[in-house]
Amino acid sequence: MAETKILVVEDSSIVALDIKHCLTGLGYEVIGVHSTGTAALQQIQTILPDLVLMDINLKGKIDGIETAQRIQELYSIPVIYLTAYSDQETLKRAKITEPFGYIIKPFEERELNTTIEMALYRYKMSKKLQESEKWLATTLRSIGDAVIATDRDIRIKLMNPVAERLTGWTQEEAADMELEQVFKIINESTRKPVSSPARKVLQEGTVVGLANHTLLLNKNGEEIP
Repeated sequence: MAETKILVVEDSSIVALDIKHCLTGLGYEVIGVHSTGTAALQQIQTILPDLVLMDINLKGKIDGIETAQRIQELYSIPVIYLTAYSDQETLKRAKITEPFGYIIKPFEERELNTTIEMALYRYKMSKKLQESEKWLATTLRSIGDAVIATDRDIRIKLMNPVAERLTGWTQEEAADMELEQVFKIINESTRKPVSSPARKVLQEGTVVGLANHTLLLNKNGEEIP
C-alpha cells in the first residue's frame, strides 16, 4: 500500500523539520516543506498530496487560511491546521475553509497521528458520499417519471427535469418550499384540494396512490391530469 503523501506548510524552519521528522517516523511520506502559501500552491500544481498540514501565520502575500481556501477550491485536498493561534477571530476565519482538523502547537505525536488518520477517513467518506449523490442525480435525470423528494417536514429538496416540466417550477425555485405549494392537486369534479399524499406517507408509513380524476395545477395555472 502506497504511503500517504503529506505537504507541510510552516513558516518556522526548525518547527517544519521537527514536523517532517515526526511524520516520517509515523510512516507518512513528506513530499515537500514550504514556508509560504505561494510555494505550496506551485508544488501542488505538479504533485498532488493526499493531505496538507498548514500553519496559519505564513510568510508572503497570502496566509495559511487563504492558501487552504485556494487548495480546497482548486484541488479538493483535505487540510489540517497546525498552528499556535487559537483566538476566536482566527478560529472563525479558519472554519470558513472547512478544515479536516485543527491542532494547537505544541502537539503530541499521537495527537498528530490521530488527527491525520481521522481527516483521511472523513475525506474518503465525503468522496464516497459525493459519488453517491452524483449517481443519484444522474439516475433521476435519466428516468421518465417525475420525481420530487422532500425532507420530513415535506419541504422540497430535489426535483428531476420531468417534475420541473410538469409543475412549471425549477429545482432552484422550489428548493425548501412546502410540497403543497408546488405539487397542487385538486379533484376534477369537486375542484376541492386533495390532501397531500406525502403527509399521509410520512404519518402512516404506507404507500399512497392518487384517486382517479385528480388534476395537477402547475405554476402557470394549467390543469394537468
